[in-house]
Amino acid sequence: MPKCKSVIVGGGSFHWGPGLIRDFLVTPELAGSTLVLYDIDQEAAQSNLRIAEQLRQKAGIDVSLEVAADRRAALEDADYVVLTIAVGGLDAWQLDMEIPERYGCRQTIADTVGPGGLSRALRNIPVLLDLAREMEEVCPNAWLLNLTNPMTTLTRAVSRETSIPCLGLCHEAHHFLRGLEEVLGSPADEMRYTIAGINHCIWMLDLDVNGQDGIALLRRHWAENGLPADTVGPLLLEIFGILPVGKGRHLSEFFPHFLTPAADYGGRYGFLDQMVTVKDRRESREKAHARWLEMLEGKHLPELVIGGEPVVPIILARELNRQEVLVINWPNLGQIDNLPREAVVETKAVVDRRGVHPIAAGALPDSVLGITMQHVANQERIVEAGVKGDYQAALQALFNDPLVNSLEDARAMLDELLQAHKQYLPQFDL
Repeated sequence: MPKCKSVIVGGGSFHWGPGLIRDFLVTPELAGSTLVLYDIDQEAAQSNLRIAEQLRQKAGIDVSLEVAADRRAALEDADYVVLTIAVGGLDAWQLDMEIPERYGCRQTIADTVGPGGLSRALRNIPVLLDLAREMEEVCPNAWLLNLTNPMTTLTRAVSRETSIPCLGLCHEAHHFLRGLEEVLGSPADEMRYTIAGINHCIWMLDLDVNGQDGIALLRRHWAENGLPADTVGPLLLEIFGILPVGKGRHLSEFFPHFLTPAADYGGRYGFLDQMVTVKDRRESREKAHARWLEMLEGKHLPELVIGGEPVVPIILARELNRQEVLVINWPNLGQIDNLPREAVVETKAVVDRRGVHPIAAGALPDSVLGITMQHVANQERIVEAGVKGDYQAALQALFNDPLVNSLEDARAMLDELLQAHKQYLPQFDL
């Protein structure tokens, strides 16, 4: 049995913490291993430790549990570092939504692209680089498993600036395939597919369902039963000829057409109910907090079955030299042969003891290459701005974003976002 050490940075999160901890504690192969929780909120980390101890008692698997007060000490000799943070928390996210809206720029979630995606990246990149450089000193062979958004730019910053292997892990494709099970009459695990793109804007280049063309089956289902309420995916399939993976909430922010007054900011395309408001997010956080407090009392603990996050499967693949096929955000080594090398892309990959081995997806169709290249270029500019505090690079990215339609607004919006978050932006001269 492997005896590895894993550290959750952001281990006090009541959104991510209990589920990730549960995955470690229901996996017999990890008996004898160590799980360390580190968080700047030590009280929250200690509370998740209490939940973890209850889960360990129920599961009966001997995983050593610790809370570390010092990050460097937590990282010492770690094999895996799992990242689940949000610099500035909900207050910063609220500003990422409200400031652009004053300039006529409406966003659905503001954590990937658009002004909010840029702002969030600029706050998170310094923290990630500080973490990765500390890992180079105290656990240079560890893998960084990043669950934090914006996935692409954060993963790219670490891979560009450090020697630490950083795997960007998103569950969007997993949930999308699960959602097709009933419609296509096949378990997701039995579907064969090729996907390619960038996080939250990936495309299914082919889909085999029991020897049949799954995309044709999906078209037929929509023709016979009507389109889903969220029509963004079917519309993009009709226009571009390939199926987008995900919902309108994320996809809409990559295009200039959906979040406009003429489109009723998504209402015309049926995803208005997916718009995340500050009020919604705070209410959701309070409900999650209430569930978390109940867990501290031993009520409503997570089921003792592994969830859908790929963290533990990756650890087992590496430690036991299994070959696990997963969807991974990783630097482009040619797996998408018409996107720039080293830009972080999302495709299937094999993970084993030797590392991450991307599976070639071929070329993105010309129909979607242009919009994808635009965002890849933007993301490279955002990384440059996040690493070096380059104001001009940030302005270029914002001006070139599909949700922004005025140079004057782009400049004013950027200035206001930078000032609002200056306590989190040490790389800028503010």
